[in-house]
Amino acid sequence: MPVQNRLITVWRRNAGVSAADPWLAEAADESTVRRYRVEDGDEAMLWIEGHRVDAGRLATIEGEIFTFSLARDVGGSSEFPGPWLYIVHTDIPSDVVDDYNAWYDEEHLPRLVGVPGVERARRYVADEGLSPRYLTAYDLSIRDAFESPQGLKARKTPWTERMRSLFSNTRRKMCILQP
Repeated sequence: MPVQNRLITVWRRNAGVSAADPWLAEAADESTVRRYRVEDGDEAMLWIEGHRVDAGRLATIEGEIFTFSLARDVGGSSEFPGPWLYIVHTDIPSDVVDDYNAWYDEEHLPRLVGVPGVERARRYVADEGLSPRYLTAYDLSIRDAFESPQGLKARKTPWTERMRSLFSNTRRKMCILQP
């Protein structure tokens, strides 16, 4: 069954993920498909987003599969992403979810998208039962954009410090787009 406006990530260790894999043509009809390698790691990730993604066809794939709904999109289009994708995948206590969403939508994403080299930021919520539940993805044209003076300033706020202290089960990964 096709899923509308969704993201699926497929993570594999010790093996590449090829955009030419035979199952992909069927699984990702009319979708954007990108292949990433995790910098300084042995992981590869297939990033499938778009209007139609048949999650059922992905069930036979070896790897860790997450399915997400888009919660917020700030910045440019996905047609020409930067070569870098920085992701933060985390859980947050259920009693602060409203504050967490407000922080991301009102402060954090708008500030970070204003940093030179940060082209786009998106927030996703994983399907029920998946953990980590929240994923934020940043398309970067400059790999070290967050370490620039503007990037450091954008990330240093009291609200940011409070929210980040509540993260659990967090994965942070810098990924590079593969041909």
